[in-house]
Amino acid sequence: MNETPRTQRYSGTSILNHWITALLVVAMLTLGLSARGARDPAEDYIMSIHIALGFFVLLFVIWRTAVRIREGFPDNAGADALTRIGAWWMHRALLVVLALLVITGPLYLFTEGEGMDVFGWFTFYLPLESIEVVHEPAEEVHKFLAVYALPALLLVHFLGAARHYLA
Repeated sequence: MNETPRTQRYSGTSILNHWITALLVVAMLTLGLSARGARDPAEDYIMSIHIALGFFVLLFVIWRTAVRIREGFPDNAGADALTRIGAWWMHRALLVVLALLVITGPLYLFTEGEGMDVFGWFTFYLPLESIEVVHEPAEEVHKFLAVYALPALLLVHFLGAARHYLA
């Protein structure tokens, strides 16, 4: 088989993972930010969807991170130094922020004795009430990353991708 080496180009799996992640992130951000301004019971309903979808996002981010670790990142050999350095940091920052979001979201539920109700099908729960001291920091980190860090990273990522494809 005559494939391009994975250091030169993303695999089909990685490209698919990228676009699935993009759709999930848009959905999760839309739900999370919408819930912030909603009144009860709308806020509760929106958050129930955010939490249920978050369970699948958790699984997908674990999968995506494992694939990225296995495949590595392409070299960007033809790009200038600033682009290579920027891409190196951006890709890793996005993965770290996504990983932290899928950890802190459930963590601040579990430390309050709540589970992730997945559309009424089942509840995913870890008994972590004993470390309730982690609840507030997990919630604050989750909200900061979702409201400020992730949108900023996505904007820079989008601008970098536009520059890459339009250059």
